Amino acid sequence: MIVVYLGICWFVGLLLASGLSLSLAGWLAVIGGGGAGIAIMTWWRSQKRWLLAGIVAMGLGGARYVTAVPALNNSHIAYYNDADKLTLAGLVVDEPDVRDRFVNLRVRVDSLTLPDGTPQPVTGDILVRTFRFPIIAYGTRLELQGRLETPPEWEDFSYKDYLARQNIYSLLNTPHVTILAEGEGSLLYHAIFAFKAQAQAAVNRLVPDPQAALLSGILLGNDNGIAPDLAEAFRITGLTHIIAISGFNIAILIAILVSVSDPFLSRRGAVGFAVAGVAGYTLLVGADASVVRAAIMGGIYLVANRLLGRPNFAYASLFLAGFIMTLLRPFTLLDVGFQLSFTATLGLMLYADPFTRWTRRRLLRWFNRDTVRAVMGLISESVLITLAAQVLTLPLMAAYFGQLSLISLPANALILPAQPGVMIWGGLAALTGMVVPAIGQLFGWVAWLFLAYTIELVRLFATVPGAAVPIHVATSGIVVIYVVIGAVTWLAKQEPEKRGRVTAVLRQNLTQRLALGISLLAALLTVSWRVTQPDGQLHVVFMDVGQGDATFIQTPSGRQILVDGGHYPSILNDELGRQMPFWDREIDFIVATHPDADHVAGLPGVFERYRVDQLITNGQGLGESPIYDAVLAAAAESETPIHRALAGETITIEDGVRLEILHPAAELLPDERNENSVAMRLVYGDFSLVLTGDAEERAEQAMLARNDPLVSLVYKAGHHGSNGSSSMPFLQAVRPQIIVISVGADNNFGHPSPEMLQRAQDVGAAILRTDELGTIEAVSDGRTMWWQANP
Repeated sequence: MIVVYLGICWFVGLLLASGLSLSLAGWLAVIGGGGAGIAIMTWWRSQKRWLLAGIVAMGLGGARYVTAVPALNNSHIAYYNDADKLTLAGLVVDEPDVRDRFVNLRVRVDSLTLPDGTPQPVTGDILVRTFRFPIIAYGTRLELQGRLETPPEWEDFSYKDYLARQNIYSLLNTPHVTILAEGEGSLLYHAIFAFKAQAQAAVNRLVPDPQAALLSGILLGNDNGIAPDLAEAFRITGLTHIIAISGFNIAILIAILVSVSDPFLSRRGAVGFAVAGVAGYTLLVGADASVVRAAIMGGIYLVANRLLGRPNFAYASLFLAGFIMTLLRPFTLLDVGFQLSFTATLGLMLYADPFTRWTRRRLLRWFNRDTVRAVMGLISESVLITLAAQVLTLPLMAAYFGQLSLISLPANALILPAQPGVMIWGGLAALTGMVVPAIGQLFGWVAWLFLAYTIELVRLFATVPGAAVPIHVATSGIVVIYVVIGAVTWLAKQEPEKRGRVTAVLRQNLTQRLALGISLLAALLTVSWRVTQPDGQLHVVFMDVGQGDATFIQTPSGRQILVDGGHYPSILNDELGRQMPFWDREIDFIVATHPDADHVAGLPGVFERYRVDQLITNGQGLGESPIYDAVLAAAAESETPIHRALAGETITIEDGVRLEILHPAAELLPDERNENSVAMRLVYGDFSLVLTGDAEERAEQAMLARNDPLVSLVYKAGHHGSNGSSSMPFLQAVRPQIIVISVGADNNFGHPSPEMLQRAQDVGAAILRTDELGTIEAVSDGRTMWWQANP
């Protein structure tokens, strides 16, 4: 317990230093006074020397924190915050943080040129926010020009403090970027990031979204692809810990590494192999605080238990891990992920066994031993262990996130048992998918079952009224809560405890159980495959992608067409995952109507996840925009042929569906992106639909002048319902009964315009809007049509 006691004192010193203005000399005085007291108490042989040892540990913690705070003088880049027209040079020193609309880069700056041309050697890391495309890789040396800013502070969150805990004190938003060199940095990190990119590509190919995005978060530590609504559902249900890589993932990894290496290596070799594997995985997933904590504890277990054959004292391992992490990076103690991971692990150590024993004793009063054994097998891990982990984390979650999930316990009980399947089958899919994609696909389908189960239950629980309630707890309140928890825990520990563990679930008839499990998985996959077969009807889905356009079409026989991809890759991937069968990794046609970001920014990732048979464009090439260049590059890399749409041609698809191209003509209008949009008419029996991208009045006049058939049952309003599109002559020619408007709620463009809405009303069309109804689906058998909305 000495390690635990000294660890607590070390943490107290770090916390005090973060809130006090005591100098290094002051903390050295504390250390010196404590050390002198220890010498005196040792001479007197007094037990009070341990109290003084705690004071020394506290002083050391405070001193370490103070030394970690950089001096922001003129040799540090943050000294020049809020200055314009700076030119900086530096190296990208971490994996790019790719979001939907931008990329965050951590750049280590080594030189600065002031506006007057004066060079200045500087040090320090900055956060650079660049455009979504092109993505700048780790190890790239950059020249950056722009305004250096101090990170902002808001009423309920300090981004400045958040970045400071990562030793970043400056922001540079969308600077002018010049690439000076590539491929610099650590060869080890280059290898790790290359392997991660291949694993990510395998996941994207083998598993549809949103399941692939969740698997990437659980397996690779990359949760940026999870759609906002799904991420919010995880928060409401108190299940964000599933996405965060922590002890659970590391424990499974250790078990796999030890099982694989034991038959071939000596004990020392197997331990070394497992430790190296855990270290490599930690770097692979980003080395967040929760992962590093679990990795250090796993390493201690491997060395102490597997190598030296000694029992592993869990409390000492936890506090030693915390000490090592905060010794190297003192600000880690203030990291929310570290605090939640540390307290959850401590809660498991303190309460898991007592909760299990108490529950078992109560059940034995009412049921026989066999029944109790069966019940405990069901609830011990999914309910009791979850409850133990939450005892110490709930106060922190209430303080940091301002809400308390009331549905968390039953949600965890039903969802946690599926997570070993996610980790094991998902890991197998990623690893084998990089080498033998066909085998990886089989594993990917099994992983999809567990992932789909997880997502559907999370969404279901999130819709329960009152699933989460807002709660605000002051810091003093948190302290009081932990004091009460500590007091109750101490009192409970005074009672005589019966030694022993809950009897493990019997592992008899392993062969029969394994066969039954495989049969069940095969049955589930077969049923899932059967219910996702084409239903013989045409489906047109106007996907709710915010302020943008994305329309998904599935023909009666299952051929698929994606027209545009919206602005947000995570939302598009999530929507595609909902519309397409889990086993289907092919899209027949993608139509990029024109190069605007709100129509094509989501498309590059589609080529990574699906085999696209053909890309249809308006003929514009490279140089229109970085985002459009990325679309064309993705098509070229995947060897997808590009077809230029020309007015007057017809693309005939199986089962009676055809696409009639209405625009553009052979000669494009100069400097007119919107007016050059690909416009088409989809026809299936008596059903017809006109799609015009962002085409405005000039393009509409050109379509009218060609006298092509325009009459259609459904018309998707051009340019999100702007006043410049959907002119009265065009509407009168189309004569739609339904007008669908793809538009973002409360957008800055005033879409749809009141004038356009009035014209739609004048022609007698019903108006369906994605900002009001969500995703809108039209279904037709070629004779009749019906529609439904999916908010």
